[in-house]
Amino acid sequence: MNDLEILIEAVKLGQLERVESILDTDDTLINQKDSSGATPLHYATLNGNRDVVNLLLENGAQINVPDSQFGATPTGWAIEYLRERGGYLGIELADLTYAIQFGDTRWVARFLERFPALRHASDTNGVPFNRLAKEYGNPAITKLFEPDKNNPV
Repeated sequence: MNDLEILIEAVKLGQLERVESILDTDDTLINQKDSSGATPLHYATLNGNRDVVNLLLENGAQINVPDSQFGATPTGWAIEYLRERGGYLGIELADLTYAIQFGDTRWVARFLERFPALRHASDTNGVPFNRLAKEYGNPAITKLFEPDKNNPV
């Protein structure tokens, strides 16, 4: 295992003192990328370890560097776990609600293409989006929320 892999392992395990010790020995590792183009900060944010995140930032970790595989910054990695569990940003939910309310079929379609699970999600008030679409009465938008027989979500 090389030094970067050792650092990333310590970051993943939340071993604050070990991370600090490794960086004290070689601070050039702070922004190095692994084979997927991810930095130690990507892994710290993915695992939600605030102490390690703060240590890395205090030592010069670049907060907006994208990985090579997805083009995602550490912030993107921070929300990935919750995305996989159906979590969305409040602004995304509000924007989808707005698009439904104002009959913007193209934007609703774009949201559902990007986040197919939104077909079964609810707005920030707990109202299912498919019900909201029916209530606003735009047939094209309502149809977007119907299950796709070829690709049910």
